[in-house]
Amino acid sequence: MGVLREELERAASKERKRKRREDGHDENEELAIKGDINDRPNDNLEEEQEDASNSNNILLEVFESTPRLVASASLGQVYRARLRSTDQDVAVKVQRPDILETVSLDLFLLLSYGRLVDKVCSVLTNQVPYHESFLTDFAAGAYMELNYENEGSNQEYFRSELRKRKGTKDRVVVPRVHGEHTTRRVLVSEWIDGTPLARSSPEQIRRLIPVGVELFLTQLLDIGRFHADPHPGNLYVTKSKEDGTTPVLCLLDFGLVAKVSQDERESMTRAIVNLLRGDYDALISTDAKSLGFLPPDADVTDLRPVLETILRRGLLESGSDMNDRRRNLMAISDELNEVFFRYPFSVPPFFALVTRGLGLLEGIALAGDPDFDIFRASYPYATRRAVEAFGSVAGSDAWRLPRWVCNVAGR
Repeated sequence: MGVLREELERAASKERKRKRREDGHDENEELAIKGDINDRPNDNLEEEQEDASNSNNILLEVFESTPRLVASASLGQVYRARLRSTDQDVAVKVQRPDILETVSLDLFLLLSYGRLVDKVCSVLTNQVPYHESFLTDFAAGAYMELNYENEGSNQEYFRSELRKRKGTKDRVVVPRVHGEHTTRRVLVSEWIDGTPLARSSPEQIRRLIPVGVELFLTQLLDIGRFHADPHPGNLYVTKSKEDGTTPVLCLLDFGLVAKVSQDERESMTRAIVNLLRGDYDALISTDAKSLGFLPPDADVTDLRPVLETILRRGLLESGSDMNDRRRNLMAISDELNEVFFRYPFSVPPFFALVTRGLGLLEGIALAGDPDFDIFRASYPYATRRAVEAFGSVAGSDAWRLPRWVCNVAGR
């Protein structure tokens, strides 16, 4: 109850000050009497007090009875409570006091580290400096994450978009936001009972991880915005509202969301098609450049055979058994990192988040299925998406795709 109590006291204190000013009380005079002459209302005091007043009213309305702390993290705490007006159970996310200062210091140190790494890499390797750029984007996202009104807006957006997609509308749920009770520091959402996917039975994980993969790729290749923090605590298993028994996924915590442009989505889809066809010339000479991995004028003559060897051995060598080709995502990343240091590569900020998201999904999946392959699990959706986006191109060269890929594309 510590964070909640501090938030209540903070809101109540500012509300008392607001009422005292409305009553004509001269707060500056009182400060002078106390000798605290350095404490003066700032230019944004009126806005802060209005937000604090709203927060106070929200908390008093939401908490019909003593709320129960259910989760705690670095940025805030989550309580289970009940709305007085509707008698509905809700999740109340309350931001920790003074977290902005703490986050700002952490981000300053991260950016300093990024600049240092870029300087070292520019001297010792051929890699294009990108760490500072990536961390700058990360810092911008972190500040957005501190605004719970923004998080609520993201949450409602994904709730709406995922309900429109055939592959997710009946298999994924996102809690409804009570926007009328949400402020920058307090987020009130529908309460959904569930169990973390990572703590579910192996059978449950095997059943739902393909849904998680399709959920992630739908965001990435179709919607154009994706949940950039899909750690195990943000993926829950709950029951379908339709029949009350069918297990479905519940996606939580939309503070960190990344955007992917239409051009980037098309380039990624083309890259998937070329990867499936084994067209490494196009993958390296065209797709890698359009996605920002390589400069437009980069000479890829020496790079092509190196990358082709890694990709063929690890992913798609035609005619061999998939089990022999299965490769852990992080192992592939390690090999590619070595190549990145030798050639003028740069990693687009959004792609680093994509790799992290797929890696986290793979980690959960392996707990239920030691033979899980994140690449093969991605092909059904990715191939269907490619056919939808470039049907004539993918269809005309379907004979060049592995047989099982053609089969899943037609499902």
